[in-house]
Amino acid sequence: MREIRCEIDTEYRGTEALADLAWRWLTEGAERLEEESFPAVLDSTGQVEESLKKSVPCGPPGSLWGFLSAHIVGRGRISRRSRVLTRKNLPMLREWLALDVQLTETAVYRLDDRGMPGDQLLRMSVARDERRFGPAAQASMTELLRDFSQEMDPSYAQVGYGLSLGRTEHEERVGPPLPPKTLPDSRRLLRGYEWLMVIPREITQQLGGRDCIAAAGDFHRVETLRDGAVLLQVTPEFGGFTGEAIERTWQLVRPALRPGMPKRFDSDAVRPPSRIWYADID
Repeated sequence: MREIRCEIDTEYRGTEALADLAWRWLTEGAERLEEESFPAVLDSTGQVEESLKKSVPCGPPGSLWGFLSAHIVGRGRISRRSRVLTRKNLPMLREWLALDVQLTETAVYRLDDRGMPGDQLLRMSVARDERRFGPAAQASMTELLRDFSQEMDPSYAQVGYGLSLGRTEHEERVGPPLPPKTLPDSRRLLRGYEWLMVIPREITQQLGGRDCIAAAGDFHRVETLRDGAVLLQVTPEFGGFTGEAIERTWQLVRPALRPGMPKRFDSDAVRPPSRIWYADID
């Protein structure tokens, strides 16, 4: 029999939102797909916790058995935690989801005549592709951008979501929509603003210099580069650039932005979360 896979790919809006959705997917979703076996395995008796670590029978032959597992990132390492799937152990899953989780799974099996996992009735999982841009990758990209910006005297630089045609989100929503139209003026008008950005020296001076930029908000990192540009990192991590952090950044750079009210698109519901402030500079 071929395995049938049901999959949803989406952008998540913060760790807390992901944890809530993941919990519902792994529990409510499991119960909806296996409305008899999932509740039944939670109340099963005779399950052997040691079966997750040793090759021993998991429980009585023919009974239901399952597990919870999570791969959690911490101190630069990934550790795996697992428990037998029972109603008593289920709250552990909620605790794990509040941590820096890379992969979480629940599974239900019918044990064979030896008490070992036989037919797989259900396997649910949630994986975070954002780990590919986790703290270590963010730090590496920050230093790469900084080091090259030290040599180039950039007119603008940023780390943000990739948009078509090389546009920043400000260009896409305010315009002009094509970078060739904004690049010639990029030492006078910022192309955009992001979690990590380089403000060119001309606009740095316009904003009052490095000290004025640092005093304008509780920014994580404000560093003057060799030719007078400023490297601005708004929050410690990429995912923290939301809400109030976006507004603080907009308030800082608004004198150097092209005027116009940002547009909203019908496709916003399926796009990466917007990372600009919805107001005109006037």
